[in-house]
Amino acid sequence: MKIKSFGKEFEKWLINYKKKTIRDSSYLRYTVALKLFQRYDISNVNVADLQSWHVQDYINNLVEDEYSMETIYKQYKLIKEFVDYAINEDMMYKPICSQVRLPNKFIIKTSRRNVVAYEASEQEALKNVLRTGENQAYYAAILMLETGMRAGEVLALFWDDVNWSKRCLRISKTIVKGYDNNHAIYIQNTAKSDSSNRVIPLSKEAMSVLETMRSLDMSGNEKIFHTRDGEILSYDHLRYWIRKACKEANVPYRGQHVFRHTFATNCYYKGCEVKVLSKFLGHSNSSITYNTYIHLYRDALEDMRKIID
Repeated sequence: MKIKSFGKEFEKWLINYKKKTIRDSSYLRYTVALKLFQRYDISNVNVADLQSWHVQDYINNLVEDEYSMETIYKQYKLIKEFVDYAINEDMMYKPICSQVRLPNKFIIKTSRRNVVAYEASEQEALKNVLRTGENQAYYAAILMLETGMRAGEVLALFWDDVNWSKRCLRISKTIVKGYDNNHAIYIQNTAKSDSSNRVIPLSKEAMSVLETMRSLDMSGNEKIFHTRDGEILSYDHLRYWIRKACKEANVPYRGQHVFRHTFATNCYYKGCEVKVLSKFLGHSNSSITYNTYIHLYRDALEDMRKIID
C-alpha cells in the first residue's frame, strides 16, 4: 500500500482545493507554511497514521526552534484545516487536534519585533532627498509616508484610483510575487484582505506628488508606478532606490514597512484615535492596530495616570 505522507497530501490539497479559492497572496503564504512543515518529521508521517502526539511534537519543535507564537498558531490552524479535509476524504477517521495544546505565550522566546519609526528630523532629511523625484520610487516612498499604505498597495495604484476633486484615493489592489518558478510579480485585483479595501484622504503633499507625477508622465500608462517599458515597478526596484535615498540623507535604512509605521506614529501624536488609525491602515479591527502600536498607547496611559494621581 502506497504511503500518503502528510507533506505530499498537504501539497496536493493546497493545489487542488485551496489555490482557486483564496487570494494569490494567501496562497503564497500557504506555500511558505508547507515549506516549514517539510523541515520536520511530521511531513513524512502517513496521513492515516497521524496522531495527536505527532502534531504536539511538531508544535513543541517549533517552540524549541524559537518560532513566534503567531507562526505556531498559524501552522496549527492549517493542520486542523487539513485534518478536516482528510477525514472527509476517508484518509483519516477521527479528529486529532483537540488533544493538542498550544504553548503558553510566556514561554515563547521570540518576542514580537519592535515597531520602529523615523524621528521628525530623519523624516525631513529623507523627504528632502525624496522630493527631488530622481526616480519614481522616491515618490512612492513619500506616498507611503503620507498615507500609511503598504508597499504593494502603492505599487499597484492606477490613475483611476485617484479622486482628484475629493482629494482621496481608493485602495483595492496589491502586487504579489507569483508562485511559479519565475516568481514574476503581477497586480492582484483585490487588496491584501477585505479590510484592506478602503478609501483614504490625501494630504497636501501626497496630492502634490501625484499631480507632479501626472504632469511628468507622458506614457499614457494606466499604472501610476511603472518602468520605462511600462512594466510594474518591483519591490526590488523600490528597495534599491529607498536604500540610495537613505544613504544620501544620512538616515538608516530600516526597510519599507517603516514608512507605514512612521505614518501611524505621526497620526498618533497628532491625536488620531485608534479606531480612525485602524481605518487608515486597513486593519480588520482596531485591536490589531492597538497591539501593533501598544508602545505608543502605553505612553497615553502614563499621561492619563498623571491626571488621576
